[in-house]
Order: sequence, then C-alpha cells, then structure tokens
Amino acid sequence: MIMLVPILAMAIIVGVYMYSENTKSSIRKTSNSLELLNENLNGIMSASAYQYDLLTYNPSLVFSLRKLLSEETLSYTDIVFLNTLQSLLSASASAGDNYVDSIYLYLDGYDSFLSSKGGLLSLTTAKDAEWYQHYKKQNIQGIHIEPREFQKYSFDAPVQYLTLYRSMSNTQGVIVINLDIEKLTSALETSRTSDNYILLLDNDGNILCGTHGYKGLFSEQHLQKLIHETDSTKAHRITFDQRNYLSQTLYNSDYGFTLLSLLPTQSIFTDYMSTFLLLLGVVLSNCVISVVLAYVVTQRNFQQISHIINTFNQAEKGILSSTTPKQTINDEYDIILNNVINVFLNSSYLKLQLHEKQYKQELAEMAALQYQINPHFLFNTLQAIDFEALRIQGQSGTINMMIQNLSDILKYSLMDPLTVVTLNTEIDYLKKYVDIQHQRLGDKFIVYYEIDEDLQDLYVLRLMLQPLVENSISHGVATLDSTGFIKVRIYSRNDFIHFTVVDNGIGMSKEETLALKKRIQDENSKNIGLPNINRRLVLKYGAESTLHILSKKGMGTVISFHIPLASMKLK
Repeated sequence: MIMLVPILAMAIIVGVYMYSENTKSSIRKTSNSLELLNENLNGIMSASAYQYDLLTYNPSLVFSLRKLLSEETLSYTDIVFLNTLQSLLSASASAGDNYVDSIYLYLDGYDSFLSSKGGLLSLTTAKDAEWYQHYKKQNIQGIHIEPREFQKYSFDAPVQYLTLYRSMSNTQGVIVINLDIEKLTSALETSRTSDNYILLLDNDGNILCGTHGYKGLFSEQHLQKLIHETDSTKAHRITFDQRNYLSQTLYNSDYGFTLLSLLPTQSIFTDYMSTFLLLLGVVLSNCVISVVLAYVVTQRNFQQISHIINTFNQAEKGILSSTTPKQTINDEYDIILNNVINVFLNSSYLKLQLHEKQYKQELAEMAALQYQINPHFLFNTLQAIDFEALRIQGQSGTINMMIQNLSDILKYSLMDPLTVVTLNTEIDYLKKYVDIQHQRLGDKFIVYYEIDEDLQDLYVLRLMLQPLVENSISHGVATLDSTGFIKVRIYSRNDFIHFTVVDNGIGMSKEETLALKKRIQDENSKNIGLPNINRRLVLKYGAESTLHILSKKGMGTVISFHIPLASMKLK
C-alpha cells in the first residue's frame, strides 16, 4: 500500500499538469488563429482605406465627383473621369480576395451614387438603395458595420451582406463596402482551431456574423457584457445556459469590430480523454505489478531475514561453520551477511584506507558540484535550436547570437571539472553570459570590468565569477526602476588575488545577509549558485578562500573572495 501512494500521487500530478498544458495549448492556438484572422479581415477591408485616402488627400477628385453627380448630361471628359473612378472602385473590390461584393461612393445632397459594379446609379432606380436608408437613419459618423439583406429580384433569394460605412473627413459623404457574409463565414470556419465558435461583433456587442452553429447558443446581451467587462489580452471562463466556455477576444481598433472565440471546456476534456485513459491504464498496470512484486519480494525477504537471524544465533552459540564469507553472491542478503562478517576481519585494512577514501571523496564531491551545471543534453538541444532558427530566419540574428553564447557557456562548463583555465578565458565566457542577460533585460544594468593586465594568464577554476554576477543581476539590479551598475574587480595584493563583484541593487538587510551566509556555508545545501562556488573554492584553495558578503538594504551588495597567487600559477 505504501508503494501505491507515490504512484497515485504522481498520476494525479501528471493528470492535472497534462490538462493544464492542454488548456494552455488551446489558448495559444486560438490566440494565434484570432491574430491571423484579424490580419485577413484588415486586408479585406483595406479597400475602404484606399478609397478614403484617395478622396481625403485629393480635394480635386471630390470636386470633380460633385460636378459629375450634379450634371444631368455627361460630356466626354465626364465619361472618361467616370470610367476611371469606376475602375478604381472595381480594382479595390477585386483586391478583397472575392470577399468584397461591391463598393459605393456617395456625397450628401445628391440623388445619385457611384457603384463599383453599375457605375453612376440613381437612388430612386437602383436595385440596392437600402444602404442609403440605413445611412440617413443612423446619421453615421466615422466607421459603422452592420449586417443587411439585399434582394435584387423578387424571385431571387436575398443576399446577406456585411456592410461597412466610412464617413469622409474632408466632405459630407460616405464610402460603403458590401462584404459577402457567406464568404466571411467560410473564413471564420477556416480559422477554427477545434470545436470553438468564432463570432464577429460590433462595438455594441451585436453579432455581425459567426461560424456555423452559434445561433441560439449565445445571447447578445451576454456578449455585450462580455466584451465590455473582460480583458482582451487574457482568456476567461464563462457560462452560457449552464455550459462552460473559454472565451478570448481581439479588438480591431481600425474598423471597430471585435473577434470573439468561445471554446467549450468540454472539448478540452474530450481531446484530453484518450491521453487520460492511457495514463489511467498505465497507473492501474503499475498498481497490479507493484502489488505482485511487493508480495514476492516480501516473502523472499522474510526468508532471508530468518536465515540471517539463524546465522547470528549460531555464531552466539559458538557454531562458526556458517559464518565464513560466501564465495558466491546470490542476492543482497548474501552481500549484507558477508559485509557484517568482513567488518570483523578487515577493520585494520579499512583504517589504512581511510585517508585515501577521504581524498577520493573530496575529489568526487568536487566533481559532483561541478557537474551540477553540466547537462550534456542541453548543449546538443541548443545546437539543434540554433540550426532550426537559422533555417527559419534565413540569416543569423539575435536569437542565433544568444543560442551560440549559451552553447559556448555550456560547452565551457562541460570540460573536465578538474581542468583550470586562464583568467582571460574565464572573463570571456563571463561576458558571453552578460550578453545573454542584456538581450533578456535590455539596458537594465551595466557591467564594468577592472582587471589587472598582468593577471590575465593566471589559471583559475572555471565558472567562478558567473554565479556571482548572476546573483547580482537576478537578486540585485533586475528589479530596480533605474539602470543598475555591476563592477567586476580583480587585483593582486599581499600574495593574494582578490576577486570582487559589486552592485548598486536592492541590497539585503542584516538578517537576510546572515541567512545567505548560513546557506552558503551549509555543505548539504541544495542550491547550485553561491553554495556551489563557495564549496569549490574551499576544496581547491582552502578555507581562507571562502566567499565574503557585505550588503545594505537599498544600497547594494559586495561579494568577494581571494586565492593565493602561488596556486594560480599552477596549471
């Protein structure tokens, strides 16, 4: 039963984690889909922007259009101008990837308007004049979008339009763009990532169009409240008719519409169910196997323990025939028994080997401390990411530079832990690390280097300074409101080389400084940064090379250590 506890606990943790990651993945996919759809709609509606710019920045064109609309008969020049303007409208409509059905230009006070399809049309005889009634009734200013229907002939089925009105700024008039709702709906359907609904809403939360199946599910009253009370940069959990949804919105400030995605949480469970069932099957299998193995191993253990107890009872009675070490080892109990016997036989030999074991233990501990920062797989993975980034971008950029610097640092850390390097090499890799942090934090900090020139070729441990500078950046200057300063100073004095890292960061109180010193001196500390470098310094150069820390709240921190000059000259 004890063995089952960690298995079940791990299964629950993994299940929750997988569901959380699946939800995050769905949110990311939906967000990317809305961004692409928004760009697509911007391109579709750019026809109005072109016509708007054309009329706004060309007053002579507006004057000519007024003249054209006011005359009953057209001259040859008027006809040429009319054909040219209609060609411009037709070209703008064609640029909408077949989503734009027609474009109208209308100036207030006239009985005619210019159409991309029919040229100069009268409001009284044109087949589609319903837009004019909407325009006058709503007194449209700026940009307005609304759905409407147009029936060309009584025997034809009505055509559904999404009409965009854009009033002109330099004159009284409007640009009207009629978008085919069926094609827009197809575009929305194409942008769906799974079972989510995508709706196009106006500023008041009214549904302009949406993917199939949304009608009757969402009330416009709830949608209006949703887009006005929620943060468009985040996903929100909402409820419609006792059904839970994950909502995401994207507002288009250019044309005043909102894209809304509503993903049923049930679909997340559905996508996750197959993986969950697989996980459940693995857990149940592990439980069954654990129970069987526990029974077999426990039975065997009791038999072996009985044998050991019997052996000691015989030894106490003076029967020594069974206490000689076995030549053939069959299981761990034979090892235990032999080791117990050998303790009495080999105590003198163990004493002679104690010093050598202590020396090997120090070397092993030093290697273990060094290899805490030696993940080989990260180096190989970073190289693969670097090649992929270079392939995608087509040229080397900031990402490649950061990856290459980090790869160099990892490769540098993967060297033999007992190998020393020159101080100049250590500083070069420290600068690579600082460059990576500059890419991440920008100009949040500046690093100064004051290093005696005659110390450049001396040999030191690898990665001595990087943990100190990392500590100054992460816990010192990163959270400052102003630019932080870090100085790395290395100088020689009294047969010692002194290393100092100073920052003007947030600093620490006296209690915090004492707590940090205690953690650094703790040999069993799980931290990799400062305790790691402190232990390596002590193992390599002795207790006199331990880290020293001075700090004051609000003023900054100084971390320093020194090493004997003689030890740095030995490779």
